Amino acid sequence: MKSRYLVTFAVLFGASTLPAYADRDTGWEFGGELIYQDSQNFDSDGGSSAKLDSDLGIALTFGYRFNEKFELNFGLDWNNIDYNAHLVNGTTPGLSVDVDGEMEVWTPRIGATFNFMDGPITPYVNATIGYSFIDTNIPNGPPVSSCWWDPWYGYICDTWQPTFEDTAFSYGAAAGVRAEVNERFFIEGSYNVLWLDLDKAGTQSLDGFRVNFGWTF
Repeated sequence: MKSRYLVTFAVLFGASTLPAYADRDTGWEFGGELIYQDSQNFDSDGGSSAKLDSDLGIALTFGYRFNEKFELNFGLDWNNIDYNAHLVNGTTPGLSVDVDGEMEVWTPRIGATFNFMDGPITPYVNATIGYSFIDTNIPNGPPVSSCWWDPWYGYICDTWQPTFEDTAFSYGAAAGVRAEVNERFFIEGSYNVLWLDLDKAGTQSLDGFRVNFGWTF
């Protein structure tokens, strides 16, 4: 845990010491983010529980700068997180099973960023709201096979299995540092907290770190 915070501090400090060549002005920007999601434990109804491992994810973002201090952001996050789950049977008392799996989460989001300084290097805060689409990859039915004629590949047969899925309203907050490296390229590093409103497990918080490499135009 201590090493992760030291790495994050180094990223933010390094971004703040990069040479800067241009001020921000009105316009659009596009970026790609590397997400570090920290581990998290949470409990659910009936005694079931899950432990999410720390993992890496990615995101695509774009936004519009109204001025040097205020920006409107849009993004799409993707995480594929390893987990250990303890599942308690809902009909047979005392019956449970432990499973290992990978949880896939897609989160489209919209947010606003406030930069504290006018210059090319600035600390900032960000707030977002979104909707998360979660696939636990835990089977909830038998495998299904089907064959069909594909217009490009011809006759195809395949087998798939339905899995437990969920959706959740999500909202988050972040604090970080932004540095304009040159007239078109910038780097951001931030600490983030994301809250998920789950139907059965209540509101769960996930914290992590992000590094965004972006371009202005």
